[in-house]
Amino acid sequence: MSGRVDQPPPGFPLTSKKQASSLRPRWYAGWDYCFRRFSIGLDALQQGLWLGFLDNRQLDELGRLQYARWEKYTRDEYNLSGLQTWEVQALFTHFPAGSAILVAAAGGGREPVALARLGFRVDGFDSTPELVENYRKLMAREGFPGDVYLAEAGSVPGAIQKRYDGLLIGWGGYMHIPGRKNRIDFLRSLRQHADPGAPLLLSFFCRGERSQRHDWICAIALRIRRLRRS
Repeated sequence: MSGRVDQPPPGFPLTSKKQASSLRPRWYAGWDYCFRRFSIGLDALQQGLWLGFLDNRQLDELGRLQYARWEKYTRDEYNLSGLQTWEVQALFTHFPAGSAILVAAAGGGREPVALARLGFRVDGFDSTPELVENYRKLMAREGFPGDVYLAEAGSVPGAIQKRYDGLLIGWGGYMHIPGRKNRIDFLRSLRQHADPGAPLLLSFFCRGERSQRHDWICAIALRIRRLRRS
């Protein structure tokens, strides 16, 4: 053998294994981008359709079903984890020590137990029966007094006859009340059980950036509700 490397004829494309291999990451990146865009669009369509076809009462029922399924909210690991830093700061800044607090959307008992440990007197309510039962058992097991109520979604139990020094709506609970008017009505009902000037602590999520996915969901849901005259 002469050791000479044969050259391909003129015009024959040069494609080495290394070059072919370097194309695969580009193929994957293109496929991944298209697949993710498709998935986001499909999710927006699915969310928008259901938000458009479900009325507010059905959305309330959906919330109860979802929270009953999520095991996190009945586990001690979560319900005995205490308050978040911002919750503690707000409490000691605006709520008198040892005051009586009514907790709405109390869930499985995280906020009531933490408040009781800090010396507050606590009553509470929630609209998910499974969570109310967990909250009641947890308070009894920890040796804390307090009344526990089951409520209709987005409403304050009529059985509550007391007045409180402060009000607290459990983590994210306010956001689950569909409809601006319903949220305002809920706050007005809650206010009837508070002394004048009593503080109210509620929480909600904020999006840092505008999301095209959420714009799509909103547009689809609104279009369907208008067609349904809902």
